[in-house]
Amino acid sequence: MATKKKVTEEVKEAAKKVSDKAVAEKIEVKKTVRAAARNTKAKAAENKEKSAAKKAEKQEVKAAVSAEAKDVKDATKIEAKKKATAAKRKVKEAVAPAAEAVKKPVAKAKAGKVNLVFESLLGGAVTPEQIIDLLPKEATDAYVKIEENTIYWVGKNGEMGSVEIW
Repeated sequence: MATKKKVTEEVKEAAKKVSDKAVAEKIEVKKTVRAAARNTKAKAAENKEKSAAKKAEKQEVKAAVSAEAKDVKDATKIEAKKKATAAKRKVKEAVAPAAEAVKKPVAKAKAGKVNLVFESLLGGAVTPEQIIDLLPKEATDAYVKIEENTIYWVGKNGEMGSVEIW
């Protein structure tokens, strides 16, 4: 059984890896945006040189290049937002299981420090370990009713059931 400190370190390490991946994604997005901007500037300069002969053509080309630059800039912004959203989703997906992993061992460690025994009015006794042994593998939650001599359980996929204690 992992200690709280070890699990916390593992979670921090996993979060750092996820954070590093998110930073790498942001850098790639910036590179893409800058490359598109360079390409747009190069196209604008090329179009401007070709249309220097006529003033009217020059104005039309300039307007076209400006519109194209705006479209490229808008497209790169949209792509950057998509990549940032995907990176955030990946971070959340990676951190959520790690956070759950920290909660469960800590709760079990706390429970392991005290010897709990549940007794009924009729003299029956049961420990948490014995209760867990009575539950099916798919059970995720258990509700113990000593006075009813029953453990009610809920499974991973919403299935439910009950088990007698004695």
